[in-house]
Amino acid sequence: MPAEPANESIAHQAAAHVAVPARFALERLADPGFVGGWALGSMNLSRLGDSSVYRGHSLFDGSEAFVEFQPHPGTGLIDYHVGTQEARSPRVSIRVVPGNVVGLDDGRCLVVLMAWRVHSTPYERWNRTCRAHEAEILILKGQLESALADSQRREQT
Repeated sequence: MPAEPANESIAHQAAAHVAVPARFALERLADPGFVGGWALGSMNLSRLGDSSVYRGHSLFDGSEAFVEFQPHPGTGLIDYHVGTQEARSPRVSIRVVPGNVVGLDDGRCLVVLMAWRVHSTPYERWNRTCRAHEAEILILKGQLESALADSQRREQT
């Protein structure tokens, strides 16, 4: 059976080798303040009161996005539950794999951004999600590497 074209797929992933230790990446990617700086569909995340829900805005159309973070540090996984303020479901995950597991040194890691398509998601919306994730993996790679360099500079002063 031939593979489905990306625009008709039911799941999508984008990945990058990142020049930061896995622990550093995992901590940042579980931080709503950091994620709100690269996630194009949920920019500028802010906490809703005392809840575990964060509100951001889509860079595409300005719509509100609601995200709940569920990190699983022992497995290097972060689940992002997205949806409305009242109801969210897991739609996006990030897996951080230590460098030594994939043949890299300990100062590097593999970051995989994964999303799955709900059956009712229109083609245009899913296509936008896939293309956004391909850009976001490059953005988060650059931001993680810059954040580590900034952290190392601060430690030296």
